[in-house]
Amino acid sequence: MPPIKPDAEYDWLEVATAPACLEWSSAQTKLATDHLDALPQKKIVEERLRELLAKEAAPAERQLGGKLFRLQKSAENPLGVFEVADKNQDGSAGEWRVVIDIGKLSRSEGKSYIFVDFDLQSRVLGGPDATRVLLYLSDGGSDLVETLEVDAVKGGVVPGGFRAGPDRLAVCWLGPEHILIQTSVTNGLKTAAGMPCSTFIWQRGTDIKDAREVYRAPATDAISLLTSVGPPENGSAIINRAIDYTTWAHYSVTLDGKVTELPLPRKQCLLVPPRTTAEHLIVSLVDKATVRGVEVPAGSILACTVDPDVLEDERVSVVFAPGENEYTPHVVADGVQASRSRVCFTATKDGQERRQLMQWDKASRTWSVLRSEPIDTGSHISLLGGDYYSEDFVVSETGLLRPTVSWIETEDGGRADFYTQSAVFDVDKFKLQQLSAISKDGTSVDYVLLSPRDTTTADAGKLPVLVTAYGVMGISMMMRHLDPILGGVSLIPWLESGGALAVALVRGGSEKGPAWHEAAQGVNRQKSYDDFIAVAEKLVSDGITVPKHIGVFGASGGGLLAAVMAVQRPDLFGAVVADVPMTDMIRFPLLGMGGAWVKEYGDPSDPAMIDAIRAYSPLHNIVNDSPTPYPPQLVTVSTKDDRVGVGHARKFVAKMKDAGAPDIFLHEDGAGGHNVSDSFKNAQLMSRRVAFLINRLQPSA
Repeated sequence: MPPIKPDAEYDWLEVATAPACLEWSSAQTKLATDHLDALPQKKIVEERLRELLAKEAAPAERQLGGKLFRLQKSAENPLGVFEVADKNQDGSAGEWRVVIDIGKLSRSEGKSYIFVDFDLQSRVLGGPDATRVLLYLSDGGSDLVETLEVDAVKGGVVPGGFRAGPDRLAVCWLGPEHILIQTSVTNGLKTAAGMPCSTFIWQRGTDIKDAREVYRAPATDAISLLTSVGPPENGSAIINRAIDYTTWAHYSVTLDGKVTELPLPRKQCLLVPPRTTAEHLIVSLVDKATVRGVEVPAGSILACTVDPDVLEDERVSVVFAPGENEYTPHVVADGVQASRSRVCFTATKDGQERRQLMQWDKASRTWSVLRSEPIDTGSHISLLGGDYYSEDFVVSETGLLRPTVSWIETEDGGRADFYTQSAVFDVDKFKLQQLSAISKDGTSVDYVLLSPRDTTTADAGKLPVLVTAYGVMGISMMMRHLDPILGGVSLIPWLESGGALAVALVRGGSEKGPAWHEAAQGVNRQKSYDDFIAVAEKLVSDGITVPKHIGVFGASGGGLLAAVMAVQRPDLFGAVVADVPMTDMIRFPLLGMGGAWVKEYGDPSDPAMIDAIRAYSPLHNIVNDSPTPYPPQLVTVSTKDDRVGVGHARKFVAKMKDAGAPDIFLHEDGAGGHNVSDSFKNAQLMSRRVAFLINRLQPSA
């Protein structure tokens, strides 16, 4: 076989919509779909998946912003209708009224708008008397969004209202006639990650090009966000600036254009969207810090008031400081929310998860415990929303074997359930185990194994197991029922076919606090992959399965992990699915939002980093005629993925094919963005994925 092409000769595939690239990816996708659709399992899986989807197994979406808001989807209108309802005293919803039909708007504008619910309360004007909402809309799943002002009372688009984008913009209200907006439309200035550098105050009825710039971030910053703190009628908002994903600076902005940095320690974890009470910004530390003369440990949750009348050295208060063996593993995702004067969070101590509610006392300027409740083993509490107009929270309880129940929790602890997930498969046929493996450097790594309760003697040692993980950005794996990161509803046909699922809690997440995340950053990134390998090897050494029946799958950062496994340990896996992966870790800062992730993965331009990065970069470790054949691989991506960039997937598949890998397939969809693998929006893709895994991993397939 001729030598593999030099890496640079694959770079042409990075241009998302170049005609030659689309022609190439279209041909590759046809090869993949022809192969996958011919698998005997494909029709069976698709029929089962569509049956499950018809039972509405998807959790409902509900948001707080003074009133209640939701996006109501249906088979007839999968893009959904955005609706509003008054909130009754018990937390239940009054009559739902249409604000705007996203499907109808899409048809009228020739788009395919995806509703983005990020930090909705900062984009609602009027709170309990909500009158206007600034919507975020993405065309086809792109990270470039438009903002559009809609009327929450009369319904429809506000004539002459605020509208901007598409851009990686952020907006929030700064009063009835002004919004705060981050955009590059006016001056073209962007960070290395493609985020706007500039923040403007934009007055209603004026051209956006006449908006007043009040802040400009350095081009080296990772990301930047905006959020309201308290009712926007107060004329106050916050700029949340990520210098990198563990270094943040926050600035209050007032209607007169004054920008003031809040006196917070800068070493903080990723907390997106930002959480705020009616007075405070809430943050979580990744390093110890001194607060009002007292040292607090990493993992502490702090609050900082934006009240200008409070002395600067009294502005920051400690909401929670963890003790020994105590962590807040889900704070980055669904483990903390704030209401008008309360903060609710989940924490684990010695492996026991609990939910704690803290109350702010303005007179003493301290936080006290209002409630602390243990969470049942096998369950997970998700804190999905808060409301700085009330003390209400959106909460759900779920688990790998526990269908989701969601409710609005009121100030007095009452609850109004609004969603109960259907029991769409027989959970009694499965069991959960919390296990551990020893990584290469001696570190103990936990994993959860979900497997059939009954296996025959003939099947002993041949259990088909899918292993997944994430392990970057301090994001912990959440054991939610049919969670999208685990495959959503498409996981059911896999389980019902006799398969198992292992979730590896590798370093790079925050399962054991900030130090667990930091242990796999930069030059130490390989430790995350060593942890994953240790879990897969433990499944073999325990006699549960053998390599040809082990599959690995992951999305985004987990997609990178899957690609690493295919290249580093082809002997250990029988099949690999890499969804929207990163694969070229030398050029990643130049693709999508990669410039924001240099601290996490390492800087390829730094001579001290380059060897460590090249050592794990999947693209750069593909070899001609590998002594151990590469396992069958399915790489899924969307042309519209401008977060990671479609080039990673294309280049990896092209080089694998040139290296003689016999069974590698690219499935590129034209829409879907970074979330292309959604069972409810893309049942065809997901049924192909599951059929591929069953065909390659099941003993009887």
